[in-house]
Amino acid sequence: MTGLPPLRAIQVFEALGRTGSVTAAAAELGVSPGAVTHQIHSLERYLGFRLVQRHGRGIALTHLGTLYLPQVGSALELLRKAGTNLELARRSNHLRISALPSLAIKWLGPLLFEWKSLHSQANIVLDGADPDDDGAYDFRISYGNRRRLHQRAAHLFTDFLIPVASRSLIGPQASPLSARELLDFPLLWVDWGAEFAAVPTWRNWFASAGLPDADVRCDLTFSLSSSAIDAAVEGRGLVLGQNSMIAGALAAGNLVRLSDHWLSLPEDYFIAWNSSALDKPMGAAFHTWLRDRARRFEAPAPALGPTDAGDSRAAPADGEDH
Repeated sequence: MTGLPPLRAIQVFEALGRTGSVTAAAAELGVSPGAVTHQIHSLERYLGFRLVQRHGRGIALTHLGTLYLPQVGSALELLRKAGTNLELARRSNHLRISALPSLAIKWLGPLLFEWKSLHSQANIVLDGADPDDDGAYDFRISYGNRRRLHQRAAHLFTDFLIPVASRSLIGPQASPLSARELLDFPLLWVDWGAEFAAVPTWRNWFASAGLPDADVRCDLTFSLSSSAIDAAVEGRGLVLGQNSMIAGALAAGNLVRLSDHWLSLPEDYFIAWNSSALDKPMGAAFHTWLRDRARRFEAPAPALGPTDAGDSRAAPADGEDH
């Protein structure tokens, strides 16, 4: 005996053993008494021993059948519970969303408050996690070549970088400032490490702004974009802030844009999802809504890598849809 016995035969045996009657089991399962008898014989042939015997004018379980019944019943109950749990999960308003830490803090978190205002009954869990291969999520927002780790993924937007600082640092002088004037201030750098295509740096930005030979200092580097942006808000220096992550601070006046020159990131942000996410009541709606909102943060021109010194075109005005 190898493998598993036929599930239908197991169901029939469990119903027969529980009701004690071929007729009652047939009525419960919606089949004929002959079909019940056929399934029992099939299961007995598979197992190699008798499960049921005649007892007077009725039937009774054999000793081995009596031993087999409770375990079969437990197994079927587990299958029923598994199906119920899956159906509850499919109908649930609960969405688990995972995103890269800085993106979760500076971009996705604020957007989710907007989603909640439109769908007050939604239950959201936002996990700011770096690894992409966990899979314990409905939706994952990530970047660049990590798309290869996901079976289902779609483009969200290609971000771009703008020089910004706090008003407390640059003082009352009007912005934008010239590229040469920016060299007078501390510069905050961001380096995401070797996994990702190189993020454009201050050297790339000054080159694109017409100062390829500028003496650019590198005093403090952050691995998290959100940390560099927070430091800029505190007046610690200038940062090449990602449009998606500085939009709120610009709108609130916590940061000011220092130039109309910008650089695109070399790769895009994407949304990935698991096989059941779109079957949830709010899954498909959230997927459509987020992709629509993300289009407002798209770089105004095709992304260029840092080896091309980026694109130095004018950035859109504050509050303008991108």
